[in-house]
Amino acid sequence: MTLTIQPRIARLPGRSLIMLDGADALRFLDGLVSGDLDPVEEGRARYGALLTPQGKILHDLIVAPADPAAGAERLLVECAAPLAGDLVKRLTLYKLRAKVTIRPATGLVVAVAFGSGAAAALSVDDAPGSVRATGGDVAEGGVLQVTDPRRAGLGVRLWGSDQAVADRAAAAGLASAEAADWDLWRIEARVPEGPADLPPEQGLALEHDLDRLNGVAFDKGCYVGQEVTTRSKFRGQVRKRLFVVDTADGARLPPPGTPVMAGERAAGDLRSSVGGTGIALLRIDRTDEAAAGSGPVLTADGITLAARPRGDD
Repeated sequence: MTLTIQPRIARLPGRSLIMLDGADALRFLDGLVSGDLDPVEEGRARYGALLTPQGKILHDLIVAPADPAAGAERLLVECAAPLAGDLVKRLTLYKLRAKVTIRPATGLVVAVAFGSGAAAALSVDDAPGSVRATGGDVAEGGVLQVTDPRRAGLGVRLWGSDQAVADRAAAAGLASAEAADWDLWRIEARVPEGPADLPPEQGLALEHDLDRLNGVAFDKGCYVGQEVTTRSKFRGQVRKRLFVVDTADGARLPPPGTPVMAGERAAGDLRSSVGGTGIALLRIDRTDEAAAGSGPVLTADGITLAARPRGDD
């Protein structure tokens, strides 16, 4: 992560919460999503996705117990706000005889504290997936603080009522930030989030780095889309990956979905961006050729792009 900033907090109107209640809540959800949810039983948060049977991403999810001290019969699930209704509908279709109710978590908002020392400012464990409840139950004015399970140092999610989250941020001395500030922070870390980065039914889990972000379990039981996801890994069939890209002259990047070209050949397409920095899903071979100078440079709407090296993570 290349940015170093003081800890700040941003409301995320593009994110929403749903709630699962019932004795089968964890078992039910674990049988559907790509990540391993077993640690949720122990009061931790996990990341994963609901996939199509063909292995394409539908919803990216952060899952945590609503009350870490009370087991896993009541779960909060963070998802993309525009897709929350679809998520509730799809989970309900899978419910069958499972002892679980699925509903929007009305009245709760999502915020994120990020930057150097964000976890310390909130007095929470900085280990990914740590969960701490403050002020009581989230339904009664408490706040659930969730250290982002996707990678270390990414930030801390705060789930609760608007006022409770604001009070917690003030008590921690966190300055306010905009959602775009958070987007730049996670883009620099190459972390996709929501439909701008993970357009429904348009890409596979491994292409979008869910394996790198603790969002795919290769040793758990069956889940929807498991066969394609596992085959992609063990046959080495992942030909596209996410890259952080920058415009050569600082120009603003075009919108998500804009094709990226390597000369006359398609190389991928853009995802979310802030100014001249963004995420793109790109063919690995054509991106490597552009970086090495053995192939055409990458462009989007005529704007020259430079893809950063992915490193070893």
